[in-house]
Amino acid sequence: MKLRLIGIAGVTLALALCAASSTLAQAPPLDDRTGGALVGDMTLDQIYLARDLNADGDADDLGESWVYFDGTNGSGLVDPSNGVYTIFESISGYQFFGDGPADTVFRMRDLNGDWDAQDAGEANVWFSSGDNYHGFLLPSPQGIYQDSTGATFIVNAGTLTSGADALYRTVDLNGDGDANDENEATLWMDIAGFLDTAPFQLSVMNDAVYFADTVGADEIHRAADMNGNGVIEVGEFNVFATEGTFGLQVGGTVVNDGTSLFIAESSSSDPQKVFRLTDLNASDVIDDASEVLEVWDESCVPDGLLLGATWALSIGPGGELLLASSGTDQKDNIFRLVDLNGDDDFLDAGETIAWATGHGSGVFVDYARSLQYIVPEPGTLTLLGVGALALVRRRR
Repeated sequence: MKLRLIGIAGVTLALALCAASSTLAQAPPLDDRTGGALVGDMTLDQIYLARDLNADGDADDLGESWVYFDGTNGSGLVDPSNGVYTIFESISGYQFFGDGPADTVFRMRDLNGDWDAQDAGEANVWFSSGDNYHGFLLPSPQGIYQDSTGATFIVNAGTLTSGADALYRTVDLNGDGDANDENEATLWMDIAGFLDTAPFQLSVMNDAVYFADTVGADEIHRAADMNGNGVIEVGEFNVFATEGTFGLQVGGTVVNDGTSLFIAESSSSDPQKVFRLTDLNASDVIDDASEVLEVWDESCVPDGLLLGATWALSIGPGGELLLASSGTDQKDNIFRLVDLNGDDDFLDAGETIAWATGHGSGVFVDYARSLQYIVPEPGTLTLLGVGALALVRRRR
């Protein structure tokens, strides 16, 4: 349910906002991401939208989550969400997600204001193994992000048969809504040619690209096209941070707030932690203890809940974080981390909130593998309170 601007003036304003935003790039500003969060559930094969409609700090109440996109979509996309590894929202309002079984990155957007992208024309193939002109392989798209030019970067973790560890740069040159045509995709970095790694997630900050490796040496890598030729060459990439340096634990998550990277340990470390990495001396490397800050650990998990593997992290309004946990039913949770006292961490009492608790057995949340805070569509008002809950319940 959504309130929209009414009348010719309202439509004109909404169109103007859409046109203006489409000329920009990267992710939306953190404080604009008040539309809830998209969650890719790997067990349910669906993307959910979860929203705190009654303003109680979580999205765990009746009617606060529903299917945003899945295989029943009206755009005719077959099995598009059977393995959603990554979701990214661009500042233009389009959301991109990478699906492993489909070997595809899809693009979607709620065009009619009904809080989903299930209707005809609201989703399409952006880039895929089977359709792109240059024959680039995409067996496991693990991360998506845009740079300041509007180019959409996709990091792919190769499989045993493909070996396609790669970073692609994609653009829609002919305006047809995809990047599958000639010259619309380039092999920006042949990761397999440089590194023995398996890249996970992706984040672009100040036009440098960061991605995690949890299979090789447990590192965060940094790449920047310094000579502007559109290809990463020797000397244009480096190890940004390494497991064990100043107590750092490297996981498969990488997000940024424009200044710092946040990473979450995703394996069996005890306890699992979240770190903030800030390159204070502009050396392009984390090389001083002051640049590594532990901001959270699993001892903060609320009583009665457990933490499993943390493969998804998203940053939202005020720099708060959503951290997804997966495992048994007790571990299938999404936690909201909020710095209530302004001490630059989430370690204090009340700063870890059970945002969406696991149910398992085919009920959301069952296996949250990807997360993305989103922005409400231009010309809409956020509904809060009991009235909003009633409206959502009626619609469902």
